Amino acid sequence: MLSAPVGSGKTMLLSDWAAEVADRPGGPALAWLTVEESDNDPIALRTSMHVALENSGDATLADAVRPLPPVTDGDYPGELTRALGTLGDPIVMVLDDAHLLHEPAALDAMNEILQWAPPSLCTVVAGRFAPPLAVHRMRLDGRVHDFSSNELAFTAEETTTMLAEHGVSLDEPELAMIRDRTEGWAAGLRLAAISLACQRDPAAMIADFNGDNRIVADYLVNEILDGLPDPCRHFVVETSVPELFTVELAEALTGNTDARTILDHLERSNFLVERVTGSPGWYRYHPLLREYLRAEVGRQGHRAVTDLEQTAAAWFGRSGDYLPALEHALHAGQDEALLALLEERGLHLVLAGRGEAVIGVLDRAPRSVRSAPSIRLLRAAAELDRGNDAAATSHLGVADRHTDDASELAVLEDALRVQLAVQSGGIADALETLQAAPVGATGNPELDAFSRVQEGMAELYLGRIGPADRHLADALADARAADLSAVVLQALAARAAAAAYRCRLTEMTELARQAENFGRANGLTGTLYFHVAQLLTAWAHYLRVEDEPMRRLGAESALGLAGCGDPAIARAAACLAALFDFEDSENPHALARVIHENAAPEPGRPLPPGVTALLAPSLQRAFLNVGEIGWAGQVADLAARELGDCGELAVLAASMAVHHRRGDAARRDLAPVLSGSVPCTADTTLVRAWLMEATLADDRNDPIAAHAALLEALTLAEPSGILRPFFDSGDQIRDLLDRHHGRFGVYDEFAAAARSAIPKAAGSRSDLLTPREMELLRELPSWRTAEEIAADLFVSVNTVKTHLRGVYRKLGVRTRRDAITAARNRGLL
Repeated sequence: MLSAPVGSGKTMLLSDWAAEVADRPGGPALAWLTVEESDNDPIALRTSMHVALENSGDATLADAVRPLPPVTDGDYPGELTRALGTLGDPIVMVLDDAHLLHEPAALDAMNEILQWAPPSLCTVVAGRFAPPLAVHRMRLDGRVHDFSSNELAFTAEETTTMLAEHGVSLDEPELAMIRDRTEGWAAGLRLAAISLACQRDPAAMIADFNGDNRIVADYLVNEILDGLPDPCRHFVVETSVPELFTVELAEALTGNTDARTILDHLERSNFLVERVTGSPGWYRYHPLLREYLRAEVGRQGHRAVTDLEQTAAAWFGRSGDYLPALEHALHAGQDEALLALLEERGLHLVLAGRGEAVIGVLDRAPRSVRSAPSIRLLRAAAELDRGNDAAATSHLGVADRHTDDASELAVLEDALRVQLAVQSGGIADALETLQAAPVGATGNPELDAFSRVQEGMAELYLGRIGPADRHLADALADARAADLSAVVLQALAARAAAAAYRCRLTEMTELARQAENFGRANGLTGTLYFHVAQLLTAWAHYLRVEDEPMRRLGAESALGLAGCGDPAIARAAACLAALFDFEDSENPHALARVIHENAAPEPGRPLPPGVTALLAPSLQRAFLNVGEIGWAGQVADLAARELGDCGELAVLAASMAVHHRRGDAARRDLAPVLSGSVPCTADTTLVRAWLMEATLADDRNDPIAAHAALLEALTLAEPSGILRPFFDSGDQIRDLLDRHHGRFGVYDEFAAAARSAIPKAAGSRSDLLTPREMELLRELPSWRTAEEIAADLFVSVNTVKTHLRGVYRKLGVRTRRDAITAARNRGLL
C-alpha cells in the first residue's frame, strides 16, 4: 500500500503517474476511485470499489470481479480477495480524496480489504491527510510506503512544465521567487500559474503573490480553513504572529493550555503546518498560509495586533532569543519597550555577529528610538561590524559624550573610537583615551569583552605584542563567558596573529585552528576573522614549505578578505596570496606587481609592525627574482617607515649587498644583528641572517664559520619547523648542509628536512656553473641588454655573450626566458 497524504494538487500528480502506468506495455491494471462523502457507508464504499475495478479497462480484471456476490453479502471481502489473487497479474487501485473517510464502519470495511489484500494488489491511498486506517502492523512489516508533501514538492523543472501548461514562461530569478513563495506546494503553484496567465507584468504579480492575494485567500479559506472548528481557527490565526513558534509560545499567544493537542491534530490532518527541521519543538506555517493568517490578525484591530506582538516579544526576550524579540517589539509599536530592549541586548547581538540584523531593526525603528545617544552608539558599533567606517564616523560624531568618564556609554564610545582608529589612524591617542576609563571593569559582560578586544587590537597594531596578547586573552575569557561568538572568534584570530609576529609558529597554528573550528561551529565562516585565521594557517604552511594546504587555504582566505573592511588586512592578504603562488607561477612578474601594489600602506592606514617584519624579506626576494631592483629597495624604505631601527632593516640591506656581489658590505650590515645588539622583530628574519652569514663564510672558504652559522639557523628554526628561509637560500645552503651532514647533533634530523625542502639543482653550484656564469645568471631576470650588463661588469660584450652561451648550454635551454625558469627550478635563482 502507498499512503500519500499530499494535500491539494495530488490529483494532478497521481493522474500523471496513472497515465504513465496505463501507457506502459505489460503494465498493471489500474482502477481509480475518487472517494466522496457518501462512501462513508460501508456498502456504498464496497460498491464504489467494485465499480472502479470492473471499469478499469482491463478485461481480465473485469471478468474476475463481475461474478462476485453482491456487495451486501458478508462474504464479499473474502471473495474479492480470492478473485484478485487468482489473476496473478499486478493491479493498482487508487483511492483519491481518502481523507473524506471518517465513519468507523467505512474505515473498518477499508481496513478489512487492505489487511487481506493479495500480494498482486497495490492500493494507493491519497488525500489531504491520512485517514485513520489501522495500518500500523502493515507499516512495521514493510507493506506501507508513506510520501509526505515535502517529498512531493515540485522541482524547478516540474514547476516550469506546469507553468508552461498555462502559457506562462519565467526567467530564472522569477522562477526562483515563485518557488520560494510556494515552497513547491502544488496547489500554490497552480494558483500562481492561474494568476500569472492573466498578467502582462509577471514580476509585479510575483511580488504581490502572497497569502492575502484574492485568489490565494479564496483557496485558503475554502479548502484549508473552512473545515476547522472555531477554536482551531482562532488558534492558527493567533499563532501566525511569529515566524516560528513552540507549544509554550502558542499557549502564551492563545491562552489555550491544550496547544499540543491542537498541533498534533493539525499535523495529522496534513494542515499546512510542519515541524522545523533541525529545531526540535519548533513549528511553522506554510509562508502563503501565514501571510493570510497575519492579514487576519490585522483585521482584528490595532489592539489585538499590539497585544499579540507584545506577548511574542516578551516570550522571546525571556527565552534569550533577542532578534525575534526586537522584531516583535518593533511591530508592537511600543517605542519605550523597543528602546529598552535595544539598550539591554543590542550590543550583545552585534558582538554575537548579528550586526546586520540589528541595523535592519534600527532602519525601521521610529526616530525617537534612533536619536537616543545609546542607540547612535549601537548603530556605530553595528556599522563598524560590517566595515562601514563612514557611517560609523557619522554616528560617533553626533553622539553625546557623557561627562562621567566611568559611565558605560563613555566606555563604549571610547572603545568604538579605538576600533575606528585601527582602520583610519590615530590609534595611540584613541587608545590613551580608552585606557583612562575602567576598561574591562564596568561589570557589563558585553561591554567589558568589547572594550578589551579593542584595547588588544590597538596594542597589536602599535606593535606592542605582549600587552596586546594579555588584553586579547582577557577579552577571550569575557567573550566566552558572555557567549559573544564574534568577539571570541576575533580574539582567537588576533591572538594567533600576535603569536605569528613573535614567530611562535606552533602557538599560532593552534590558535588559528581553534578560531577556524569555532567559526564553523557558530556559523561565522563568512566573517573577516574566520578568513584571517585561515590566512594565518596558510602562512604557517608557507613557512613550513607545505605547498598544497598553503595554496588551498591561501586561495580561500584571499577570496574572503578581498575588499574587506580592514584595508591593512586586505593588503596583507593580497601580498600573501601572490607569495603563495610565486614559485610555481608562469608569470611571476605579474605576481610581483600585485605584491608591489599592495605592500605600501595607504596614508593613515597602518600595517601592524609584525606584518611588515614577517613579509619584508619574502617581498624583497620576490622583487629581486624578477629583476625589479627598485622595488626591492623600496621594501627597505617601507620597513624603515613601519618598523623603525631594527634587525629587519639590516638584513634587507645585507640581502641587497649580496645581490650586488658586495660581500663585505653584507657582513657589515649583518654584524649588529648576529651579535644581538640590533634585535629582529621576527625570528624568521634572524634565521635568514644566519643563513646569509653561512653563505658569506662559504664564499670566504671559512667552513668553521659557515658550520657555526648554519647551526645557529637550525637552532632558531627547529622548534617551529620553519623551513622557508632554507628554501629561499637555494643551492648554496643545500651544498653546505650536504658537506656538514651529521655534524649538527640534535639538529641533524631537522637539517635533513631543511635540505630536502630546498629545490634540487641538476648538480652543485660549483660543478654546474662557473662563478662568472652565476654572476651573469643573476642578471637575466633584470632583462637588461648584454651591452648594459657588460658595462656594469667592466667586460666586453663578446665576453658576456660567450658566458651566456655557456649558461644556456649547461641548463639545456635556448632562450633567456627558459634559462630563468630552469635556473629557478634548480634553485639557482
